[in-house]
Amino acid sequence: MRVFSSRFTLMIGVALLLVAASLVLAPAVIPAVDTPRILADPAGIVGSGVTTSGYADQIISTMQDRLQKTANDPAALAGLGLAYLQKARETNDPTFYGRAETTLRSALAAQPNNLAALGGMGSLALSRHAFSEALDWGHKAQTLAPQAAYAYGVIADAQTELGDYDAAVDTLQRMVNLRPDISSYSRISYARELHGDTDGAITAMRQAVEAGGPAAENLGWTQVQLGNLYFNSGQLAAAETAYNAALVAYPGYLHARAGLAQVRAAQGRSAEAIDLYKQAIAVVPLPQYLTALGDLYSMSGDTKAAQAHYDTVGQIFRIFAANGVNVDSEQAAFLADRDQQAAEAVRLAQAAAATRHDIHTQDTLAWALYRAGQYAAAQTAATQATRLGTRNGLILFHQGMIEAQLGDTAGARTHLGQALAFNPYFSVKYVPQAHATLDGLAK
Repeated sequence: MRVFSSRFTLMIGVALLLVAASLVLAPAVIPAVDTPRILADPAGIVGSGVTTSGYADQIISTMQDRLQKTANDPAALAGLGLAYLQKARETNDPTFYGRAETTLRSALAAQPNNLAALGGMGSLALSRHAFSEALDWGHKAQTLAPQAAYAYGVIADAQTELGDYDAAVDTLQRMVNLRPDISSYSRISYARELHGDTDGAITAMRQAVEAGGPAAENLGWTQVQLGNLYFNSGQLAAAETAYNAALVAYPGYLHARAGLAQVRAAQGRSAEAIDLYKQAIAVVPLPQYLTALGDLYSMSGDTKAAQAHYDTVGQIFRIFAANGVNVDSEQAAFLADRDQQAAEAVRLAQAAAATRHDIHTQDTLAWALYRAGQYAAAQTAATQATRLGTRNGLILFHQGMIEAQLGDTAGARTHLGQALAFNPYFSVKYVPQAHATLDGLAK
């Protein structure tokens, strides 16, 4: 399931500490756009669910002190807005998005060409899943500062989430030409993964690891992404090594713990997996990990504990929606995976697909339609979801199950077999169903 969990949502947080450090040290006036010391990647302020315990509070305090002295200081206003976005990231509390928007717009009112505020507005739009709006903000920042690589990151992220993959690849090439670093390498890795080039994605993510960053979080983040690539291609030992390396680089890192949890679940060590997921959600209650923990409880027969975690995910959806975040696709995927409210899941998925044509939204639509018994329409969406040749076990499983219902035995065997071949551990919930369906097709 894809609940706030794509590599995209992690990727836009990769340069946070560079941004915040620049803001703390920034003069009262943003440097001219042709100055090489442009603030680094305001697009990276939100999304990873990483906690840098107290870091946002430090920046908030610093910027508020500056604003006490100069009320309309655009640099301080931009810094405060970015810090509110970081606070949302640390706490998974979307109420900070409203504060961030108010402050960033004040910065732009005081200085319309404030680069940090433009980038911050792009980050805010990405975080709210307003991808067309994010694209507009990215273009504004790029027009203002054509040599600022982070603007291309905002643009590429928006293009990717809208499903404009050819444009995203072109944008990423310009970005990496300007600044070959952790931010650009990680995005290149994701683009390669989407296009089915797993080996190339691993190579690019290794480059991101080698490029590193100024803080332990940066290295931990790239190690986790490398681990995810290994896990998603069925390489458990390599994935475990990468997750452990992330914990060495950044002790207690919640994404590394969750990564190890999925390895333990794949190994059949459910009790250890449950404990690791509990440790992760104790730091930040991210929906993807709450859901994974609920699934493990469900499989172990503890339906009460499972439902409690699913209920928490539902509450998070309502809170995010109330604070301006579009969760249509994520909520549709959650309902379809639970096989609940089929008509509502289809409605939400169709609403998301009306503006987004990326493969994950199409996959969500396909699975929602499958649950609703609309198999022909589901197949149309599944074809779109697999159009890039992405080697994703869950997407291929969905297509295979749809084909099985349509009586396309050959197609079902092909795609279910590919799902298990690419990653025999793609889902603790659905791997047994994939095997059972294949066995049934063989009879």
